[in-house]
Amino acid sequence: MTNLKKVFLSAILGLLVCAAYAQNLRDYVCVVRGNLSEENKSFLTTLKDSLEKNGYTYYAKYVNSFVKGTFGSGFIWRASDGKAYIVTNKHVVEDYETVNISFENEDGSVSEFKELKIVFADEDVDVALVELPASFKKDGFVFATKKASDGDDVFSAGFPGLAGEPSWQFGKGIVSNASAKIKELLNPEISTIIQHTAQIDGGNSGGPLLLKDASAKAGYKVCGVNTWKAMSRQNTNFAIPAETVEKTIKAHYIQKSKLSFNDRTVAFAKAASTKDDFTLLVPYISNSMVSNYGEKALKDVLAKAPSSVRSFIADVFESNPIDGIRYSLAYSVYSKINTSERVDIKETSDEATGKKVQFTSGDKSCDSFWIEEQGAWKLSEFGGVEKEKKVANKDKARNKEGSAFSLEDPNMFSFSGGYALNLTQNNGGFAADALYRLDYFSFGFGLMSDTVTGEVKKDGLGSELVKKTEGVMTVGPVLDLKLPIKINQFGVIPFAEARFGLALAGFGTESVVKPFFVGIGGGVEASWYTDWGFSPFIGAKYLLNTYFDNGANKAVNTSNMIFFIGAKFLDR
Repeated sequence: MTNLKKVFLSAILGLLVCAAYAQNLRDYVCVVRGNLSEENKSFLTTLKDSLEKNGYTYYAKYVNSFVKGTFGSGFIWRASDGKAYIVTNKHVVEDYETVNISFENEDGSVSEFKELKIVFADEDVDVALVELPASFKKDGFVFATKKASDGDDVFSAGFPGLAGEPSWQFGKGIVSNASAKIKELLNPEISTIIQHTAQIDGGNSGGPLLLKDASAKAGYKVCGVNTWKAMSRQNTNFAIPAETVEKTIKAHYIQKSKLSFNDRTVAFAKAASTKDDFTLLVPYISNSMVSNYGEKALKDVLAKAPSSVRSFIADVFESNPIDGIRYSLAYSVYSKINTSERVDIKETSDEATGKKVQFTSGDKSCDSFWIEEQGAWKLSEFGGVEKEKKVANKDKARNKEGSAFSLEDPNMFSFSGGYALNLTQNNGGFAADALYRLDYFSFGFGLMSDTVTGEVKKDGLGSELVKKTEGVMTVGPVLDLKLPIKINQFGVIPFAEARFGLALAGFGTESVVKPFFVGIGGGVEASWYTDWGFSPFIGAKYLLNTYFDNGANKAVNTSNMIFFIGAKFLDR
């Protein structure tokens, strides 16, 4: 046999061996799909309708997609007592009451196990356990005792999405940084993380990162749990080291050494005392609180929170609506209690369904209620965080007929321009506004061309005055007071307007007016709220501008009817 044939046959044999391993791996790796509780499912369906009817259609579409279902990956692991579990990421399962798991079989069929219980989800390390039934017979992966090193060949296995459905993917790469420290992903005091180049896509979360090991039945051992992907860089993926995963599971679940309730509330008080970081409170928000208080918290953030907070939460919401709501509630809780004083625990009492705790900060006092969820104590109520008001029965009936009324304008920025008909001079110009919009008022800057007839000194000298007509450009702040009225996705907004600023004309002795003006008026605009991130609108308004002429130093008024079109944009 020639050397060329030997190389060729060796290559074919290598491919066949890899293919066999890849097929066997499907016996160990599964798709993990969450099942929302009936409470959360009902809440999200109601929230989607409410967001649409209040003009937040851009966000409603993400809720609709989430309700249809999300998925991640996981793998079998057996504890020392032989009990079988699925290891996955906490963020894959934390929003759900139970999960379904499915395995692809060699013949193309699917083995599915439904309504499995989430028995553990760690707050610090993004790892969770799903309990498999006692009758489950498949073998599990073994965690590698050898740490991954820079340059090691590693393999990713999981079910990332393809055309919206999970699709098996087995990828190969190398460890590019065996001890990465990225505090935004995992506290370096707990563990470093593995940076690698094996293929990772949406849906791989919770799947294993593998090292070849001939001593293992599967031919591989788990050296990490794939969890994150850097979108701004090429082939930059991250996994939680196997040693950290195994240590976390054994210490916090198998040995049942989770935080006591008192330790938990002390940790909450410390997090609430941290300035300018409401995200530290996110782990303390329960799914029950999301269902009962989430709608109002989300709407309050989108309408009233600082733009940096609003943009951050909107980004989270797009990838996971429940997480977006959880962050909104964390911000609401933080806003209610955070002061320049430290947060302390004043009183704790046991109740039939949970525990009541009163926190103090300076002269503030807040009552809270805590329940146990997925192995940890979490908030279900917090003083000052309110529920969305329920509509009256007659409004519910109206909703069923397809109409919902609201007094909100969810868009945050608008740009408009149009034709300004000067009623005083019977000629035309243009007008343009850029506004920052809140529920009942808007403010920003306006630009408008106007024509003014006033008196000036003849030839710039003496006391003799002559009339002169001159074009003027006005620029300055604009304030609108408005009453937005919405019917489903259509909005009508009557408003009153005031503006002032510079009147840019000749600025010399020959100029008709002094270089300032004031204006008042009002009008109405009609909007159509879309799910594209912006809303088009049209409108008309009357504006009375007042100037002072340079000659007689008396007030000169102009009347304008302005017809405009524009677009309102979500604060993204």
